[in-house]
Amino acid sequence: MFSNLIKPKPTQNSKLSDFVLDSSSSEKKRVYSQVIDRAITSQVQLVNKASATQR
Repeated sequence: MFSNLIKPKPTQNSKLSDFVLDSSSSEKKRVYSQVIDRAITSQVQLVNKASATQR
């Protein structure tokens, strides 16, 4: 009943959403693999740092 009175705010696309919507599958795979590689490297460094402080 009152839903006609409330207008939704227009949303803006973020750079991430633009990338997901507009990029090719191969481009997504390339970027995702870089992100995963960096995350793995970061996690390994964190685990190594934690192990070093426990010794």
